[in-house]
Amino acid sequence: MFRTPRPSVSLLWLLAFGLAAINLRAPIVVIGPVLEPIMASVHIGAGSASLLTTGMILCFGLLSPFAPALAGRLGLDRAIALALVAVALGSVLRGIEHFPVMLLGTLFAGLGIAFGNVFMPSLVKRDRPERLGQTMGLYTVVMGIGATLAAGTAVPLLQATGHWSTPVRLWAGLAVIAALYWLWRAFRRAAQPQAGGPVRMTALFKSPVAWALTIFMGMQSLGFYTLQTWMPSVAISAGVSTTMAGNMVSLLNLVSIPASYVIARIAARLPHHSLLVLGLCLLIATGLAGILLAPTLSPALWAILLGAGQGGCFSFALTMIVLRTRQSQHAAMLSGMSQSVGYLLAASGPLLFGALKGVTGGWGVSLGLLLVLLGVQTVTGLLIGRPRMVTLRDQGQPAG
Repeated sequence: MFRTPRPSVSLLWLLAFGLAAINLRAPIVVIGPVLEPIMASVHIGAGSASLLTTGMILCFGLLSPFAPALAGRLGLDRAIALALVAVALGSVLRGIEHFPVMLLGTLFAGLGIAFGNVFMPSLVKRDRPERLGQTMGLYTVVMGIGATLAAGTAVPLLQATGHWSTPVRLWAGLAVIAALYWLWRAFRRAAQPQAGGPVRMTALFKSPVAWALTIFMGMQSLGFYTLQTWMPSVAISAGVSTTMAGNMVSLLNLVSIPASYVIARIAARLPHHSLLVLGLCLLIATGLAGILLAPTLSPALWAILLGAGQGGCFSFALTMIVLRTRQSQHAAMLSGMSQSVGYLLAASGPLLFGALKGVTGGWGVSLGLLLVLLGVQTVTGLLIGRPRMVTLRDQGQPAG
């Protein structure tokens, strides 16, 4: 039986939850719009500058598996607070005009965001199990809003203050405010032992459901970050205007925000999810086929379909992390496993997509590869859609 929290407590929790979520995307995208001034100020080339963004994605893939152990040792509230402190410290260091210090800041921010990505679904599982769909939908929407605000305000803040460090450091303040709340909660909340005792993360390796979700997350992340990187170039080479090609990325991201919220709400209410995920993957397939076969026919429509499908699949994956586990620490472990592989694949996607274009001289093979990988995503999504829980052999249960 779930207790309904007092409205004031619930509102405070949601505010702190939102402040934490907004810091899990904004520091990633804020660098891009001011990258040219950074390169000129710090005297670095494009290759070195790319480490300030791709380095964070690699951190997500490499460091996510360590997050559940930290939460198990410190408790979830303290672990979230520590992750947000790392994001704040990283944001401050990235605003210092010295490249090695900026790289150190990228490591701290990447560490904090990687851990935060893992902790948030577990937090929802623990604190708001009666409102999973609403809260996971809010989570994805706030992350999208944070990314939009960070990208949209970076250049105006640079112009208003005269230095690129202002938008980069801005997010540190919000991270500190959120960290203080979670520390306050940690000291007020009595330590609670993990139900069923500690479980090793390697126990998930025996679960077909965990692997299906991991592969689904990986394919979704690879497709999303590849499109973010290359879709304008693909469209321009096919005859789409430069302005429309840029608008396609904006449309994709804009549509993904409401789509992620709606899908989280729907997924939380359904007992079976196979038709839902099949529909989402068909939206992505239609968008990719449109760009491949008729890119100039309706580029805005292709972007809208891709945004709805990608945003929905991302939200679906995060919601399944919560729905397919029985305990909050299991949700953290599944989140760590799926996001680690997901972001490692995401980092390789744009490189492979561009390399195939270099070898073949056109974008057809690259887009064909995305369609093939989308097929893998669809199959694993259908497997996740069946109502089967992740169970762990370490607890004397059969893996599922």
